[in-house]
Amino acid sequence: MRILISGRAYPDSFARNIAVAAEGMGHTVLAVDPWPVRRRLGYAAEIIAEYSLRAVPPLEKYRHRALVRAAGEFEPDVLLLAHGLLHPDVARHLRGVTRAKLAAWFPDGLANLDRQYLLGSDLDAWFFKDPYLVETLRDKLNLNAFYLPEACNPRWHRRVSLSKEDRRKYDCDLTSACSMYYYRARMLEMFADYDLKLWGTGFPFWLGSPLRDRYMNRYISETEKSKALLAAKIVLNTMHYSEIDGVNCRLFEAAGCGAFQIADWKPALPDLFEAEREIVTFRTREELREKVDYYLARPQERQAIADRA
Repeated sequence: MRILISGRAYPDSFARNIAVAAEGMGHTVLAVDPWPVRRRLGYAAEIIAEYSLRAVPPLEKYRHRALVRAAGEFEPDVLLLAHGLLHPDVARHLRGVTRAKLAAWFPDGLANLDRQYLLGSDLDAWFFKDPYLVETLRDKLNLNAFYLPEACNPRWHRRVSLSKEDRRKYDCDLTSACSMYYYRARMLEMFADYDLKLWGTGFPFWLGSPLRDRYMNRYISETEKSKALLAAKIVLNTMHYSEIDGVNCRLFEAAGCGAFQIADWKPALPDLFEAEREIVTFRTREELREKVDYYLARPQERQAIADRA
Protein backbone atom coordinates (compact mmCIF):
# COMPACT_ATOMS: atom_id res chain seq x y z
CA MET A 1 0.00 0.00 0.00
CA ARG A 2 0.86 3.67 -0.19
CA ILE A 3 0.59 5.08 3.32
CA LEU A 4 0.64 8.77 4.21
CA ILE A 5 1.33 9.47 7.90
CA SER A 6 0.77 12.75 9.72
CA GLY A 7 2.76 13.05 12.93
CA ARG A 8 5.92 14.18 14.66
CA ALA A 9 8.98 12.92 12.79
CA TYR A 10 11.92 12.63 15.18
CA PRO A 11 13.87 9.67 16.62
CA ASP A 12 11.56 7.21 18.40
CA SER A 13 8.46 9.30 17.79
CA PHE A 14 5.18 7.44 17.41
CA ALA A 15 4.85 8.41 13.73
CA ARG A 16 8.46 7.49 12.95
CA ASN A 17 8.11 4.04 14.49
CA ILE A 18 4.95 3.41 12.48
CA ALA A 19 6.63 4.62 9.28
CA VAL A 20 9.75 2.51 9.79
CA ALA A 21 7.66 -0.58 10.57
CA ALA A 22 5.40 -0.07 7.54
CA GLU A 23 8.40 0.39 5.25
CA GLY A 24 9.88 -2.80 6.66
CA MET A 25 6.66 -4.59 5.72
CA GLY A 26 7.07 -3.49 2.11
CA HIS A 27 4.73 -0.52 1.97
CA THR A 28 5.55 2.85 0.40
CA VAL A 29 5.42 5.48 3.13
CA LEU A 30 5.45 9.26 3.23
CA ALA A 31 5.48 11.04 6.61
CA VAL A 32 4.49 14.68 7.00
CA ASP A 33 5.39 16.52 10.21
CA PRO A 34 2.98 19.33 11.18
CA TRP A 35 5.29 20.37 14.06
CA PRO A 36 8.60 21.47 12.46
CA VAL A 37 9.11 24.36 14.89
CA ARG A 38 10.41 22.41 17.89
CA ARG A 39 13.08 20.55 15.98
CA ARG A 40 14.32 23.80 14.43
CA LEU A 41 14.00 26.31 17.24
CA GLY A 42 13.54 24.30 20.43
CA TYR A 43 10.94 23.49 23.05
CA ALA A 44 10.16 27.06 24.14
CA ALA A 45 9.59 28.18 20.56
CA GLU A 46 7.19 25.27 20.04
CA ILE A 47 5.08 26.32 23.04
CA ILE A 48 4.82 29.89 21.78
CA ALA A 49 4.05 28.75 18.25
CA GLU A 50 1.44 26.24 19.43
CA TYR A 51 -0.50 28.83 21.44
CA SER A 52 -0.31 31.27 18.53
CA LEU A 53 -1.72 28.70 16.11
CA ARG A 54 -4.53 27.73 18.47
CA ALA A 55 -5.52 31.38 18.96
CA VAL A 56 -6.00 31.96 15.22
CA PRO A 57 -8.20 29.27 13.58
CA PRO A 58 -7.04 29.95 9.98
CA LEU A 59 -3.43 29.40 11.09
CA GLU A 60 -4.41 26.23 12.92
CA LYS A 61 -5.73 24.84 9.66
CA TYR A 62 -2.87 26.26 7.60
CA ARG A 63 -0.33 24.20 9.53
CA HIS A 64 -1.66 21.10 7.71
CA ARG A 65 -1.20 22.53 4.21
CA ALA A 66 1.71 20.14 3.52
CA LEU A 67 -0.48 17.16 4.45
CA VAL A 68 -3.27 18.29 2.11
CA ARG A 69 -0.78 18.83 -0.70
CA ALA A 70 0.82 15.42 -0.10
CA ALA A 71 -2.60 13.72 -0.07
CA GLY A 72 -3.22 14.98 -3.60
CA GLU A 73 0.27 14.34 -4.99
CA PHE A 74 1.24 11.09 -3.22
CA GLU A 75 -2.12 9.40 -3.93
CA PRO A 76 -2.14 7.25 -0.76
CA ASP A 77 -4.33 4.24 -0.10
CA VAL A 78 -4.39 5.10 3.61
CA LEU A 79 -3.90 8.40 5.43
CA LEU A 80 -3.06 7.80 9.08
CA LEU A 81 -3.16 10.53 11.71
CA ALA A 82 -0.77 9.81 14.58
CA HIS A 83 -2.16 12.66 16.69
CA GLY A 84 -5.46 14.35 17.53
CA LEU A 85 -4.99 17.94 16.35
CA LEU A 86 -6.29 17.82 12.77
CA HIS A 87 -9.13 20.33 12.51
CA PRO A 88 -12.42 18.76 11.28
CA ASP A 89 -12.50 21.27 8.41
CA VAL A 90 -9.13 19.96 7.21
CA ALA A 91 -10.43 16.40 7.41
CA ARG A 92 -13.37 17.42 5.20
CA HIS A 93 -10.95 19.12 2.80
CA LEU A 94 -8.89 15.93 2.58
CA ARG A 95 -11.97 14.04 1.41
CA GLY A 96 -11.97 16.30 -1.64
CA VAL A 97 -8.35 15.68 -2.63
CA THR A 98 -7.86 11.97 -1.87
CA ARG A 99 -9.79 8.73 -2.09
CA ALA A 100 -7.66 7.22 0.67
CA LYS A 101 -9.12 5.70 3.79
CA LEU A 102 -8.73 8.20 6.64
CA ALA A 103 -7.86 6.83 10.08
CA ALA A 104 -6.36 7.98 13.34
CA TRP A 105 -4.23 6.04 15.82
CA PHE A 106 -4.23 8.13 18.99
CA PRO A 107 -1.15 7.48 21.17
CA ASP A 108 -2.19 9.28 24.38
CA GLY A 109 -4.64 9.08 27.26
CA LEU A 110 -8.02 10.76 27.11
CA ALA A 111 -6.72 13.91 28.84
CA ASN A 112 -4.77 14.74 25.68
CA LEU A 113 -7.78 14.66 23.37
CA ASP A 114 -7.64 18.41 23.97
CA ARG A 115 -10.25 20.10 21.71
CA GLN A 116 -11.51 16.66 20.65
CA TYR A 117 -11.06 17.35 16.95
CA LEU A 118 -10.80 13.61 16.36
CA LEU A 119 -14.36 13.17 17.56
CA GLY A 120 -15.65 15.84 15.17
CA SER A 121 -13.79 14.61 12.10
CA ASP A 122 -15.14 12.42 9.32
CA LEU A 123 -12.82 9.41 9.49
CA ASP A 124 -13.19 5.81 8.40
CA ALA A 125 -11.72 4.40 11.61
CA TRP A 126 -10.40 5.47 14.99
CA PHE A 127 -7.79 3.44 16.89
CA PHE A 128 -7.11 3.96 20.61
CA LYS A 129 -4.75 2.29 23.06
CA ASP A 130 -7.29 2.46 25.90
CA PRO A 131 -10.21 -0.01 25.84
CA TYR A 132 -12.20 2.46 27.95
CA LEU A 133 -12.10 5.05 25.16
CA VAL A 134 -13.03 2.48 22.53
CA GLU A 135 -16.08 1.27 24.44
CA THR A 136 -17.21 4.78 25.32
CA LEU A 137 -16.89 6.18 21.80
CA ARG A 138 -18.47 3.15 20.18
CA ASP A 139 -21.44 3.04 22.54
CA LYS A 140 -22.04 6.78 22.98
CA LEU A 141 -20.97 8.27 19.63
CA ASN A 142 -21.28 5.21 17.35
CA LEU A 143 -17.75 5.72 16.07
CA ASN A 144 -15.99 2.94 14.17
CA ALA A 145 -13.44 2.66 17.00
CA PHE A 146 -10.97 -0.15 17.70
CA TYR A 147 -8.55 -1.12 20.46
CA LEU A 148 -4.94 -1.01 19.24
CA PRO A 149 -2.20 -0.94 21.91
CA GLU A 150 1.19 0.62 21.27
CA ALA A 151 4.32 -1.50 20.85
CA CYS A 152 8.07 -1.64 20.90
CA ASN A 153 10.17 -1.51 17.75
CA PRO A 154 12.53 -4.52 17.65
CA ARG A 155 14.90 -2.59 15.38
CA TRP A 156 16.12 -0.66 18.42
CA HIS A 157 14.03 -1.64 21.47
CA ARG A 158 16.03 -4.82 22.01
CA ARG A 159 18.84 -6.18 24.13
CA VAL A 160 22.06 -4.37 23.26
CA SER A 161 25.66 -4.64 24.40
CA LEU A 162 26.75 -2.15 27.07
CA SER A 163 30.29 -0.82 26.93
CA LYS A 164 32.20 0.49 29.94
CA GLU A 165 31.31 3.99 28.82
CA ASP A 166 27.63 3.01 28.58
CA ARG A 167 27.78 1.58 32.10
CA ARG A 168 29.36 4.77 33.40
CA LYS A 169 26.71 6.93 31.77
CA TYR A 170 23.55 4.89 32.37
CA ASP A 171 24.12 2.62 35.40
CA CYS A 172 21.76 3.34 38.30
CA ASP A 173 19.33 1.58 40.61
CA LEU A 174 16.16 3.25 39.30
CA THR A 175 15.35 4.97 36.04
CA SER A 176 12.58 6.18 33.78
CA ALA A 177 12.34 8.00 30.46
CA CYS A 178 9.52 10.41 31.05
CA SER A 179 8.05 13.88 30.95
CA MET A 180 7.45 15.48 34.33
CA TYR A 181 4.32 16.86 35.99
CA TYR A 182 3.11 17.04 39.56
CA TYR A 183 1.35 13.67 39.58
CA ARG A 184 4.48 11.79 38.50
CA ALA A 185 6.78 13.96 40.62
CA ARG A 186 4.77 13.34 43.78
CA MET A 187 4.82 9.61 43.12
CA LEU A 188 8.58 9.43 42.47
CA GLU A 189 9.79 11.87 45.12
CA MET A 190 9.94 9.06 47.66
CA PHE A 191 12.93 7.79 45.63
CA ALA A 192 14.79 11.12 45.67
CA ASP A 193 17.47 9.63 47.96
CA TYR A 194 17.93 6.52 45.79
CA ASP A 195 20.35 6.14 42.89
CA LEU A 196 17.82 7.57 40.42
CA LYS A 197 18.18 8.86 36.84
CA LEU A 198 15.23 10.37 34.98
CA TRP A 199 15.72 10.84 31.25
CA GLY A 200 14.02 13.57 29.26
CA THR A 201 14.13 17.25 28.41
CA GLY A 202 12.08 20.27 29.35
CA PHE A 203 11.62 19.90 33.11
CA PRO A 204 8.81 22.46 33.69
CA PHE A 205 10.05 25.72 35.25
CA TRP A 206 6.88 25.87 37.36
CA LEU A 207 7.28 22.37 38.82
CA GLY A 208 8.73 22.55 42.28
CA SER A 209 10.27 19.17 43.06
CA PRO A 210 13.49 17.74 44.51
CA LEU A 211 13.61 15.54 41.42
CA ARG A 212 14.86 18.42 39.29
CA ASP A 213 18.45 17.44 40.15
CA ARG A 214 17.72 13.84 39.11
CA TYR A 215 16.44 14.89 35.68
CA MET A 216 19.18 14.32 33.12
CA ASN A 217 17.77 16.92 30.70
CA ARG A 218 18.68 14.59 27.84
CA TYR A 219 16.28 13.03 25.36
CA ILE A 220 17.07 9.35 24.81
CA SER A 221 15.69 7.39 21.89
CA GLU A 222 15.93 4.16 19.97
CA THR A 223 19.15 2.25 20.73
CA GLU A 224 20.27 4.75 23.36
CA LYS A 225 16.95 4.31 25.15
CA SER A 226 17.51 0.56 25.23
CA LYS A 227 20.95 1.13 26.76
CA ALA A 228 19.60 3.46 29.44
CA LEU A 229 16.72 1.16 30.43
CA LEU A 230 18.81 -2.00 30.30
CA ALA A 231 21.64 -0.53 32.41
CA ALA A 232 19.30 0.30 35.32
CA LYS A 233 18.35 -2.29 37.91
CA ILE A 234 14.69 -1.22 37.83
CA VAL A 235 12.65 0.78 35.32
CA LEU A 236 9.86 2.68 37.06
CA ASN A 237 6.79 2.83 34.83
CA THR A 238 4.36 5.27 36.44
CA MET A 239 1.57 5.91 33.96
CA HIS A 240 -0.43 9.10 33.64
CA TYR A 241 -3.67 9.11 35.62
CA SER A 242 -5.68 9.52 32.40
CA GLU A 243 -4.57 6.05 31.29
CA ILE A 244 -7.81 4.48 32.47
CA ASP A 245 -7.70 0.86 31.29
CA GLY A 246 -4.81 0.88 28.79
CA VAL A 247 -1.03 0.97 29.06
CA ASN A 248 1.76 3.17 27.70
CA CYS A 249 4.46 2.44 25.13
CA ARG A 250 7.16 2.31 27.85
CA LEU A 251 5.69 -1.01 29.00
CA PHE A 252 6.58 -2.59 25.64
CA GLU A 253 9.87 -0.74 25.14
CA ALA A 254 11.30 -1.82 28.50
CA ALA A 255 10.17 -5.40 27.92
CA GLY A 256 11.59 -5.40 24.40
CA CYS A 257 15.06 -4.32 25.49
CA GLY A 258 15.15 -6.88 28.31
CA ALA A 259 14.87 -4.48 31.23
CA PHE A 260 13.19 -5.26 34.53
CA GLN A 261 10.28 -2.93 35.24
CA ILE A 262 7.67 -2.22 37.87
CA ALA A 263 4.57 -0.79 36.22
CA ASP A 264 1.19 0.61 37.13
CA TRP A 265 -1.39 -2.18 37.06
CA LYS A 266 -4.04 -1.55 34.40
CA PRO A 267 -7.02 -3.72 33.39
CA ALA A 268 -5.57 -4.25 29.87
CA LEU A 269 -2.20 -5.43 31.14
CA PRO A 270 -3.07 -9.12 31.78
CA ASP A 271 -4.03 -9.51 28.11
CA LEU A 272 -0.54 -8.35 27.11
CA PHE A 273 1.80 -9.72 29.79
CA GLU A 274 1.58 -12.15 32.68
CA ALA A 275 1.53 -9.88 35.72
CA GLU A 276 4.12 -10.64 38.43
CA ARG A 277 5.82 -13.21 36.19
CA GLU A 278 6.78 -11.01 33.24
CA ILE A 279 5.88 -7.52 34.47
CA VAL A 280 5.87 -6.63 38.16
CA THR A 281 2.97 -4.30 38.93
CA PHE A 282 1.81 -1.98 41.69
CA ARG A 283 -1.54 -0.48 42.64
CA THR A 284 -0.56 1.82 45.52
CA ARG A 285 2.31 4.09 46.46
CA GLU A 286 3.19 1.83 49.38
CA GLU A 287 3.24 -1.26 47.19
CA LEU A 288 5.60 0.47 44.73
CA ARG A 289 8.04 1.35 47.51
CA GLU A 290 7.92 -2.17 48.95
CA LYS A 291 8.53 -3.83 45.59
CA VAL A 292 11.39 -1.49 44.70
CA ASP A 293 13.17 -2.34 47.94
CA TYR A 294 12.42 -6.05 47.53
CA TYR A 295 13.71 -6.36 43.97
CA LEU A 296 16.75 -4.13 44.40
CA ALA A 297 18.05 -6.82 46.74
CA ARG A 298 17.24 -9.71 44.35
CA PRO A 299 19.14 -9.46 41.04
CA GLN A 300 18.48 -13.05 40.00
CA GLU A 301 14.72 -12.65 40.35
CA ARG A 302 14.88 -9.40 38.39
CA GLN A 303 16.81 -11.07 35.59
CA ALA A 304 14.43 -14.03 35.35
CA ILE A 305 11.39 -11.75 35.13
CA ALA A 306 13.02 -9.48 32.53
CA ASP A 307 13.98 -12.52 30.43
CA ARG A 308 10.38 -13.75 30.43
CA ALA A 309 9.07 -10.30 29.44
